[in-house]
Amino acid sequence: MDKKSQRSVMKAVLAGITDKDSQSRAIADILKNLRLPDGGICIYNALSSEVNTEEIIEFFLQSRDVFLPVVKGEDIMLVKIDGNTRYVEGKWGILEPVGDLLAPEAARPSVTVTPLLGADRRLHRLGKGKGYYDRYFAKLQTYKVGLAFKEQVIEEIVCDEWDKSLDMLITPDGAVKREDVR
Repeated sequence: MDKKSQRSVMKAVLAGITDKDSQSRAIADILKNLRLPDGGICIYNALSSEVNTEEIIEFFLQSRDVFLPVVKGEDIMLVKIDGNTRYVEGKWGILEPVGDLLAPEAARPSVTVTPLLGADRRLHRLGKGKGYYDRYFAKLQTYKVGLAFKEQVIEEIVCDEWDKSLDMLITPDGAVKREDVR
């Protein structure tokens, strides 16, 4: 199976998940209790098909600098947010923060929570195919955390040489860390 086929399959899987809210709450509870590298954190505003990140964003706003991505051309820029941040709908229907745009290497978040269509237990991530996060990860060292519904974890993700693996994958069943992967 190639990446395009895998993406099609995973989009269909996502469309069929009926307990996204309860799985999202379980994932948020797990993430909030994990020890992550200190420093700023980049988190995405989720689409309705993705693990809901609202609770996670609110949690980290209490203790860290929180950055959200904004798509500019072929790249991701970051905006530092707070409780008063205003949002507008971006290119892909994602709510993006309004504020000063920072290059990822200037913001330097120590942790990045990344969206995904699928993942495997070896921490390979299947993105949506536009390469935004691949280019982002090529620019800075950051601890990469993927959030996935149970149904998004499959046996094997098709990878290219430029794909960056996750450092941690969190599902409602728990977390798999890089050091756990053999």
